[in-house]
Amino acid sequence: MNSIDDNSDEDRSPKAKSTLPLFPELQPQLASKIRKYKRIDQAIWTENKAHFIRQYLKYFVQVTKHGTYIDGFAGPQDLEHLDAWCAALVLESEPKWLRHFFLCELSRKGLSALEALVRSQPEPRDKKGKKLLRKVEILPGDFNSVVDDILRPKRITQKEATFCLLDQRTFECHWSTLQKLASYKKPPHTKIELLYFLGVGWLHRAFSGIRNKERMLKWWGHPDWPNLKKMTSYDIAVLVRERFRDGLGYRHVAAYPIFDRNLGNKVMYYMVHGSDHEEAPALMVRAHHKAVRAKAPATQRPIPFPEN
Repeated sequence: MNSIDDNSDEDRSPKAKSTLPLFPELQPQLASKIRKYKRIDQAIWTENKAHFIRQYLKYFVQVTKHGTYIDGFAGPQDLEHLDAWCAALVLESEPKWLRHFFLCELSRKGLSALEALVRSQPEPRDKKGKKLLRKVEILPGDFNSVVDDILRPKRITQKEATFCLLDQRTFECHWSTLQKLASYKKPPHTKIELLYFLGVGWLHRAFSGIRNKERMLKWWGHPDWPNLKKMTSYDIAVLVRERFRDGLGYRHVAAYPIFDRNLGNKVMYYMVHGSDHEEAPALMVRAHHKAVRAKAPATQRPIPFPEN
């Protein structure tokens, strides 16, 4: 089943076409901050998705002053375009206040690239030249298994601000892995933030070639996954957002479209962001706006939020 054009309005309900607030659950003072930034009416090109992530983490560490970064699929997805490599951009970003990095990768080429990247990094220092504490670990293997070794008190404390990027290749990340990440921190501490890329641009084509049903069950976490074949890319993204909120228990969830200018601004990804931190939504909107480089002639509306 081919993917439905995400720039079409044929499958939008009247409610979805209306202009709804991006973060209706925010407190008034935070909502007022968000209104300073433009909404998602512009495109982030595919090659800039890494810059989107880097920009958000840059803003967030200015609030937390520390943090742990987990990259579940850290190797470069395209060895010929390393300027769009998330792990490299995050390691090199300023200020260098992220203390711990867990870079996970399964492929040999990806591991070799990560090792070269880490070796090339200069000793981290602040603007005054003071040496900063930082530890970077490269963990080989399937992240769905490696995650159990990362989520331990000696490695990540309950108080440590933690971010997990999941730039998977279609069906790599198991739903049970998301559940482990979401449940690791206990109240009153904020959950591990999830930055989850959902590749809708080729999702329906991938569905048509499915032979391993067990793999799909692990990815989706529920036997109703065949129903996704009948849904539009947009509606799948809405459903994933709802599962982050209702199934994983995140207070603030949004799905940000990422476009490809070479394919008529077709939506290729949604970056689904789950966070419990009250300032995270405003910072994400700001990062999204900052990462935009050009105006698209036609773009998709942001995923609307149901009114509670």
